[in-house]
Amino acid sequence: MKLTLLVCAASVVTAFAQPVSFGVKAGVPITDAFDTFRGNQAAYVTNTHRYLIGPTVQVNFPFRFSVEVDALYKRLGFEFNQFAGPGSPTVARTVANSWEFPVLGKYAIFGGPIRPFIDAGANFRHISGVDEIRTTLSAVNVNVNPVPEFHKATDVGFTFGGGVEVKLGFVRITPEFRYTRWGSENFQDPIGSLLRTNKNQGDFILGLTF
Repeated sequence: MKLTLLVCAASVVTAFAQPVSFGVKAGVPITDAFDTFRGNQAAYVTNTHRYLIGPTVQVNFPFRFSVEVDALYKRLGFEFNQFAGPGSPTVARTVANSWEFPVLGKYAIFGGPIRPFIDAGANFRHISGVDEIRTTLSAVNVNVNPVPEFHKATDVGFTFGGGVEVKLGFVRITPEFRYTRWGSENFQDPIGSLLRTNKNQGDFILGLTF
């Protein structure tokens, strides 16, 4: 009886003790991080770097299910130009660090070395290192703190996507498209409503895991 229970327990552990994959993700944002507009006296333009990168870990379960957690870094930026009115001309350049932590459930549609998959889950964002340099009419550079457009440091969104996992030996290559809908705005123009965070985010991401 004890031997039977031990064999059953070992079978259950073996079934659920699936490998854990580690690797790196890199990609290109498809959408701008900000919605920018031009007014009668001022305008904003986006200056976000077109890359994202970070580590990834995936825990694999039976029946082609898995859970993936990433830590993706982006460098954000925008420029404010006041070309009319009091104090003009004024130019302000703002930069910030964006870290995203998506926690996604994944399902491979069928097995084999080439596996189309879909995924969905929560995405958590944290903004840090917000810095603004303002150049005034007298050509003096002034560091502005706090940055008036910086609204909040954290945000939560919903992410879903799809791609293909290609297994080459012990290496897995996963090109994927993702869409994130953010719940709120990290940046807002406090005066003229000429800048706000784009709540709709699209990314192309290439993963390399082992």
